[in-house]
Amino acid sequence: MWIKIAALLAVLAVLWSLFRLSMGLRWAKVSRESARREEEGRGRRIVAELPSSDGTLGFFAEDHAGFYWPAGEAGKSGLRGARLLLNGGVVAAMARAGELLPDPPVPEPFEGRERWEVVLYATGGHPHTIACGTVREGVSREIATRVFDAVRAALGGGL
Repeated sequence: MWIKIAALLAVLAVLWSLFRLSMGLRWAKVSRESARREEEGRGRRIVAELPSSDGTLGFFAEDHAGFYWPAGEAGKSGLRGARLLLNGGVVAAMARAGELLPDPPVPEPFEGRERWEVVLYATGGHPHTIACGTVREGVSREIATRVFDAVRAALGGGL
């Protein structure tokens, strides 16, 4: 009898854990969709979802005037160029016609993971670094490529 009660309690505990997990995932999805609609309501196009170090997602968005991400923003008219970086090494670069970008950074030693970033160079200001993640299996590469392609199109480089 006691074994049956213990088994029933174990099954109920597992079912409760699964229910809480599924509701947490559903809440995260609903919150993300709500944030997406809010950005789109401002007239912005979502280019990519950026992962952060605390596990949350933010958006890299654009509109006719500029680019926006959780850590900052940059006006399109003030952009000089951009670089796509993998572990600090340049994978791709784009500059507005007649503009020169500063010397690229020295690539860092391999840490055992891929760190993708896009650096935006603005006139009269310091560069903006957009961290695109360190997720394996090409997810971070795809995010960084989407961000870089949007900036390249804004600079007049097309896709």
